[in-house]
Amino acid sequence: MVTKRTTRLAFISSLSAATLLALTACGGSAPASTSSEEKGLIGISMRFIAGNAWLSTMSDGAVKSGTSKGWTMEAVDAQGSAQTQIQQMRTFINKGAKAIIIEPVGDRNVASGIEAAKAAGIPVIVVNDRVSEELAKKVACNVHDDGEATAELVGAKAAEAAVAKKGQNSTINLYIQALFPQELVTESRENGFMTGWNKYMAQHPTVQTKRIPNNYGEALPDKTLTAMRNVLAGNPDLDVVFNQTDVVMPAVIEALKGAGRMDQNGKTEVILAGFDGGMEVIKSMAKDPASPVVADGLNQPALQAAFAVDEAIAAVTGTPTGKCEGSPATRILPALAVTPENAGQYISGDLAFAGAE
Repeated sequence: MVTKRTTRLAFISSLSAATLLALTACGGSAPASTSSEEKGLIGISMRFIAGNAWLSTMSDGAVKSGTSKGWTMEAVDAQGSAQTQIQQMRTFINKGAKAIIIEPVGDRNVASGIEAAKAAGIPVIVVNDRVSEELAKKVACNVHDDGEATAELVGAKAAEAAVAKKGQNSTINLYIQALFPQELVTESRENGFMTGWNKYMAQHPTVQTKRIPNNYGEALPDKTLTAMRNVLAGNPDLDVVFNQTDVVMPAVIEALKGAGRMDQNGKTEVILAGFDGGMEVIKSMAKDPASPVVADGLNQPALQAAFAVDEAIAAVTGTPTGKCEGSPATRILPALAVTPENAGQYISGDLAFAGAE
């Protein structure tokens, strides 16, 4: 999820098991650590942990992965503050950390923290959100999903479902419930989705697409609910919604029900597409082959975390994984979208967001 966000993500509708674990272990902003003194400390500074199910899944995944490999892991919550994250990085430096993993607060805002670690000879791994290209070249590895390619898969599936439902010679009203205006991840997901959509529609030239202007919910349920209600009031005949994060899928569904576009059992003529692989969404897709959610993009926070830990260990030990390549050095997860047909493969009782660990 989701991004170079300045506003925290909200949890889906109630605290997930992963979030509860983060809150219990971290006490809000206090560090969560596990000890294995033999190999040394790897520090983790997350943009958010408390109150953010997606990022707490990533934090928990990093701690679990590093601990299993014999490292001392300490995860701290920057609470959306770049200055807090910089101070946390300096604290890890003073503690003698062997490596630092950051889920950055902004693409340029934590430059001084990265510079301080570099001066101390401590490798930094950037995970999920991205820093500027200049800073990305100064860290050991940049680990993230390919959000645009994943969204392209989602867009193609949504277009296929829309044509199957509406038929040839139809006009399809498409709305994207977006995250943040003029923000990299939001734009990348929109661009990818529209690439997949347009490629499919090019094979069906008699079908027209009418775009309903984006609204931005900042991945917050209350703002998303308001945005969706406003869109539905002005466009009661919308056909397709691409919701850019499953964190707020319950708000999208609530708005559809309130507008009479979905019944209380979840049946609707509106086609939904999602992103982030929220486990409740994936379960609903697996349960119902006719699920209104026809595709959901996975960005696999636990797997991103495990890759970040692997790259941190590689940088410390001088044994490259061979998977973080290029300039800036980058390791990208393969694109992956789930459909009702294969959703059952991705259900896990241990993860709040689908994907490998």
